[in-house]
Amino acid sequence: MTSKSPIRVLLTDGEERSVLAACRGLRAAGFEVDAVAGAHPAPTHWSRACGSRLHLPHPLVDERAFVDGLEQAGRQRGYSLLLTGSDASLLAVSAHRSRLEPHMRLGLPSHETVLASTSKCVLTEEAVAAGFVEPETVVCAGLPATLAAARRLGFPVVLKPVRSVVSHAGRSKHLGSTTVFDERELERMAPAYGDPCLIQAHERGSVTSFAGVFADGRLLATAVSRYQRTWRPSAGNACYSRTIDPPRGLSEAMCDLLGRMGWHGIFEVELIERPDGSFVPIDLNPRVYGSLALALRAGANLPAIWCDWMLGGRPRPVLARPGVSYRWEDADLRHFLFQLRHGNTAAAMEVLQPRRDTAHPHLELADPAPFAARALLLARPGWRNARASLERAVETQQRSRLDARRGRRGEVVIIGAGPYGLSAAAHLRHAGVAVRVFGEPFEFWHKQMPQGMILRSRKRSSHIADPERKLTIDRYEAAENVTVSTPSLTLEEFLAYGAWYQRHAVGDTDPRKVRRLERDNGAFGLELDDGERLTAERVVVAAGLFPFGDRPEPWASLPESLVHHSAELHDLRGFAGKRVFVVGGGQSALESAALLSEIGADVEVAIRAPGIEWLTDGDPSLRGSLRARTAPPTDVGSVVSGWPAAAPDLYRRLPAPARVAVSSRCLLPRASDWLRPRLADVRVETGRWAIGAESAGDTVRVTLNDGSERIADSVVLGTGYRVDVTRYPFIAPELARAIDIVGGYPRLSAGLESSVPGLHFVGAPASMSFGP
Repeated sequence: MTSKSPIRVLLTDGEERSVLAACRGLRAAGFEVDAVAGAHPAPTHWSRACGSRLHLPHPLVDERAFVDGLEQAGRQRGYSLLLTGSDASLLAVSAHRSRLEPHMRLGLPSHETVLASTSKCVLTEEAVAAGFVEPETVVCAGLPATLAAARRLGFPVVLKPVRSVVSHAGRSKHLGSTTVFDERELERMAPAYGDPCLIQAHERGSVTSFAGVFADGRLLATAVSRYQRTWRPSAGNACYSRTIDPPRGLSEAMCDLLGRMGWHGIFEVELIERPDGSFVPIDLNPRVYGSLALALRAGANLPAIWCDWMLGGRPRPVLARPGVSYRWEDADLRHFLFQLRHGNTAAAMEVLQPRRDTAHPHLELADPAPFAARALLLARPGWRNARASLERAVETQQRSRLDARRGRRGEVVIIGAGPYGLSAAAHLRHAGVAVRVFGEPFEFWHKQMPQGMILRSRKRSSHIADPERKLTIDRYEAAENVTVSTPSLTLEEFLAYGAWYQRHAVGDTDPRKVRRLERDNGAFGLELDDGERLTAERVVVAAGLFPFGDRPEPWASLPESLVHHSAELHDLRGFAGKRVFVVGGGQSALESAALLSEIGADVEVAIRAPGIEWLTDGDPSLRGSLRARTAPPTDVGSVVSGWPAAAPDLYRRLPAPARVAVSSRCLLPRASDWLRPRLADVRVETGRWAIGAESAGDTVRVTLNDGSERIADSVVLGTGYRVDVTRYPFIAPELARAIDIVGGYPRLSAGLESSVPGLHFVGAPASMSFGP
């Protein structure tokens, strides 16, 4: 390098692996590096190579605030150079270069060239002009043209956005290419890819990465690698790759391509190497890129070389040495588990082979903190349960579509449109999977929950999970200019938030109900309530709790007109003036008692336990403050039991006795402290339970354990739920018999998949495997 004095470089937000590698590379070359990130924790911010840590919103979320922050940092801190970490950052910086260039060098070509570098059309056109082979590509305006192009090219086809960053439904996002296997899937996915979008003939072959630094019409640095494994296995980013010598003629062709596009700076071009040895460019990353750590390990410090050139140096051309490996730790582990689950033992064992001279994006012995930050990101409460829980459904669906023995092309079907069903749909659609949701949104909450109910869970644990964590209750309040109740939402508030979530995450659902679900020649056959039949490769059961209301003896043998479960009390007006006997000491029993008393019923509650366990909130004492600070984020269980339950992947690895202990503690009957004053007019008997009950005309005679009797017009059972998936009325008996069930709960694997391949359960049925 021509400059050894400390020079300050600012790295913008981007893909964490690429920004972390650039930070380490620049620091090793003697630069001082500050990094921008919006995530918490941010692995780059934990690196010893990072100086100051700047927190700014991602440019896709708030471009103005992002640029304002960069400008302010440049003015105050005196940076010499700025490097971008993502296409979104690159476009934002380029568009506002007049504000940033007075404070630091950007090294960018013209804005028109920057726009062209993110255009798939320009890449295709210039690649052909540079002598590369390019599959037939059609620019399609409107869905009819897109479907027609796909029919002509023949499925599968590759669906691409015209640019890497597109706007859809008022939101900007980064989109990559995806392979589409049938018309229905294309019809669902195409709108998100913009208008126009690209349809391209599908190419087969291995993926080669050609990366480097291009300036002065020549390659200042070159790093070529071949992908050995990807995540996901059918198509994805490199999780294991090795550097190779540049194939003959490829460097010259790459110089021609980049020269035609007018690009200079760091770059990576991904190409498919056909069996005949020709190359097809499929993507251009005009910035630091995901597997940059491999180039650094192989001796090509691309960020430092580019910064040296921007400062007026004339670095000698560098070629990354061949035979160096790259392993993305957690992605390669997922690849291993995927191969193992699908019986590909040889492919799985290949992952475990140790390799010398291997680069890792996060793991570095001299700089271990970023690896810990990455682990924390993956261990966030809800991350596996919300995003990775259905990852297996996504990847296996894609795999099965590529399997020539499977002829079905249906989407994933979700049965149920409550919080779990809508969240599952949101995550799958975000991953590019076609999804069809059956059921009325929040039907159980609309038709079964009592009017006037308040959720037991606090606001912080009542959000419905979405893949980008943008559809929280706080976002709902800001977007709709409303304020929900605290500490807990009312039923009406939660339903309004749920409707807002549905509009933004899923859209309309199919309100028809699934009458029957059965196996159909390796897939699943579904019959709807209007008689229509369809086939799906994968089904996610998110059908809720309604069939599972527990009616223990002596109540089970009494008429349902006299004995009601608490989940059947939507309209309480019919109980006014009546004598009501409530059974149970948890939230549902005591809140039902309060609501019944408030509409004029004469209410008595019998609780088996010696007392009520209250959930306190806002306790000003030191003990209360400590309890609030250490409470699990799900508000389920105590400090000891709640945290294992809040980490589903940890919970499922606990020994069976430990899982039982955690679950039993979490499911103990508890009630919110704010119910106390509302129960002032309710008779509450603790240490009492019914040993007998019989109907006497229109009343119920109850005999308690102390020998006393009660006469009631109605009995309300707040006795919870007893899960038994065979009681779902739509599951065919032969399918129910095929599910490995323990105590009514399906035994689920890492992807919430049952013993029947392709059949997944979310919500309460998953609690035995993943925790309450």
